[in-house]
Amino acid sequence: MLEQLLSMVKELGQDQVVNNPEVPNEYNETVMATASESLLGTMQQAIAGGQGEELLKMFNSQDDGELMANPLAQQVQSGFMDNITSKLGINSKTAAGLAAAFIPMIINNMVKRTNSTAQEDSGFNLQGLIGGLIGGGQKQAGGMDIGSLIGQFTGGGQQSGGLDIGSLIGQFTGGGNTNQQAGGQDMIGNLIKGFFNK
Repeated sequence: MLEQLLSMVKELGQDQVVNNPEVPNEYNETVMATASESLLGTMQQAIAGGQGEELLKMFNSQDDGELMANPLAQQVQSGFMDNITSKLGINSKTAAGLAAAFIPMIINNMVKRTNSTAQEDSGFNLQGLIGGLIGGGQKQAGGMDIGSLIGQFTGGGQQSGGLDIGSLIGQFTGGGNTNQQAGGQDMIGNLIKGFFNK
């Protein structure tokens, strides 16, 4: 799931980054990797820090306005802008423009494809995404009980906006993986570096 997400970022980045004359060519891969790090890192921190409800709300957003009003989406956008400005020296106007166009496009596509029932999007699913972010199936993520969180979010129901709650709970309770948060962060960092430095 994470590699499919990175492929999507690279695909969307062709127009927004590679074909953008404001982004020096030598920074193309780094800008796309930074967008991926900001997105995955924010979601990983949300899971570890007890913001799982905000994460689920993001995936249940009804329109683009609601989606980008989500605090996590805003955090991804601002983190990306800060990083490409401070680390790459891209001017603030270009960084702001990239953050305003590229990040909403990535998040919107991720949410739509994760919620899609189309065959070509079958590899995108919330269970796989969250499992990848925490390093596999695990009941506890940073002290957060996933089953309890989902129950609170959905009022105890089994379905929430097409989200398969039973499968999501199974992802966390069936794997027994005890990888620590730091290990998960290293894994994602290495995955992103490997993907964009092919």
